[in-house]
Amino acid sequence: MQNKLIPYSLIFILIIPLFGLNFLIGLIGNILILIFLVPLLLLGIGLLSLNSFKSNINSCENCGSNFIGKSNICPNCDYELGKNLSENDLSSDASNKIIEIKAEEIN
Repeated sequence: MQNKLIPYSLIFILIIPLFGLNFLIGLIGNILILIFLVPLLLLGIGLLSLNSFKSNINSCENCGSNFIGKSNICPNCDYELGKNLSENDLSSDASNKIIEIKAEEIN
């Protein structure tokens, strides 16, 4: 019985710390991954929400104020947004337009 106790105790003393060390290395690695990846995830969510917020901001062509929403009427001056776009016929073909250019000599 004494002969078998020494090899088993040596195996127990050598193998248990290896598994414990492996567990600690894995635990520390996972904690470091969380420390680095959670802020990156939060940064990505913040950038997506900021982009969504920026797409809802309108600017009035008349008074220049900025407001949030999909409204076509400015809350400050009651100007109807997009009014100039309907007055200027931007849908016509540009090749049918005539551009006049005056040439000047530079001395």
